[in-house]
Amino acid sequence: MKLHTIHRIWIMLAALFLISLACIGPGIQPVPTQVPTVQPTPIPQNSGSSNNGQTTINRADMIKATVQIYALKSENGQLTPIYWGSGTIISPTGLILTNAHVASPASQGDTENEPDALAILLMDQEDKPPVFSYFASVKAVDGYLDLAVIQITSTMEGADVNPSSLNLPFVQLGNSDTLHVGDHINIFGFPGIGGETITFTDGSVSGFTAEEGLGDRAWIKTNATISGGNSGGLAANDAGLIIGVPTLASAGTGGDITDCRVVQDTNGDGVVDSNDTCIPIGGFINGIRPLNLALPLINAAKSEHAYASPFDQTSPPTSTGSGSESFGAITWYSVTGGSDCQLADQVNAFPPGTIAMAAAFSFNGMTDGEPWAEAWTVDGDTVYSDQYSWNSGSQGNTSTCVYNTQSGMPEGNYHIELYAGQNLDLLTQSDVVVGGSANNGPSQPSDQGVVTVFGQVLDADSNNPLPGAEIYVLNPGITFDQWKANDFADADIFSFAKADDQGNYSLPDKLSLDVGYTLVVYVEGYKITYGDNNVWTSQDPLNYQWDISMSK
Repeated sequence: MKLHTIHRIWIMLAALFLISLACIGPGIQPVPTQVPTVQPTPIPQNSGSSNNGQTTINRADMIKATVQIYALKSENGQLTPIYWGSGTIISPTGLILTNAHVASPASQGDTENEPDALAILLMDQEDKPPVFSYFASVKAVDGYLDLAVIQITSTMEGADVNPSSLNLPFVQLGNSDTLHVGDHINIFGFPGIGGETITFTDGSVSGFTAEEGLGDRAWIKTNATISGGNSGGLAANDAGLIIGVPTLASAGTGGDITDCRVVQDTNGDGVVDSNDTCIPIGGFINGIRPLNLALPLINAAKSEHAYASPFDQTSPPTSTGSGSESFGAITWYSVTGGSDCQLADQVNAFPPGTIAMAAAFSFNGMTDGEPWAEAWTVDGDTVYSDQYSWNSGSQGNTSTCVYNTQSGMPEGNYHIELYAGQNLDLLTQSDVVVGGSANNGPSQPSDQGVVTVFGQVLDADSNNPLPGAEIYVLNPGITFDQWKANDFADADIFSFAKADDQGNYSLPDKLSLDVGYTLVVYVEGYKITYGDNNVWTSQDPLNYQWDISMSK
């Protein structure tokens, strides 16, 4: 049976601090000045050797192609700077590649800081601040990728510009897929800590980070220094080709090394904030978006076609649901492909070093567009929770997956809860262990069961025993309503007993501690009696007597 797989990104258990990605420049006014005279200089791929394999010619040309971008707000009839970032000229006609949060914060939900204009500052001399030269407008933006392409449109005096007459210095496009760990990287931009002049830093490719939907090279990790204001600048190889966009720098509370950053609207609420899942790219290792992810935006901008992000597919709920939603018992699976989350073998626990884990479940009575949610904890601490819009049909099987391809899943006791419907009712839940003495095999709570439940079924009025009473214990996480919606499926039953002539029963399967079970009792001619989420703890006797009264 085919499973619809829902991938989720792991959120680390660290106190994270997201530094400012675009620095405010106090006291700087966008005063129109003379545009520096420059010549179009596509960077040569081979120009001799120098330090780190980079030539002096390459550096000079990369400096000329790196621009500072000021976001301006109209206040009392004047344009006032609110923040700045960096960018790279990628064509002589004035196309500039930068970050979405630099060009259009609204694309990431920050409408308050959406600028009224973008001023482009060009380099004249490397030891002097760049010069206010042009205005630009957004041609293509992807808030999910945090990438944008903007086009120079007018002079600072407001005169329209013919792009074909600009003849600006530019950097040729490289191929980020050809990078290897250890390759040298050059970073150019205008970080706030670097003052008003251009800043150069360099380092190596430290590795790559996978991300759901973006493949194994969603981020280029580098030890090159990247600071606020560098955002959107130039990351180039030693041949002078752009291979990525510096997107953010790492920082931790109190200087701690961290490895996760909130840089995308992962929960689909239209805002990039602390409620979003962080992307593990940090520590003192900084993140660069690979150039190849920007190629669709560049092509759209060059061809004057509209660009729509193929990655951000999350939409708000459009339905209240059927009112009869149900999720079946959760079964755990090992995963192949890391972040691809392809189900492999069913397990009852995960070994140390597991990088991904999947929880599979059946569903019934669902309506596309209705809300559903999941919550994960490890050792009682919430590590991931989010709400979504259902899009997998009315019934079938699916799974949700979490992964941490960087260092593996932390060892501990995991608990998952799944909700759905207008009121987001809890529909199923389950527990699993990562690490310790985890062994693969079919998931059976009785493997760890220690509690024997027995008792007598009696008439509530006469207190007479009820022979033949049927006692059902459902699989952990299955409620009575779910079982009823599943037509009382045998697959949902964990243990069953039938009372003898004196109404006595004893469940043949032992129950686990700290796990919720639903108990259902049926006697012909009586109302069905049931209780959801009955939990036994270490404070209860291992031989637990449970007498049950039935009413007509």
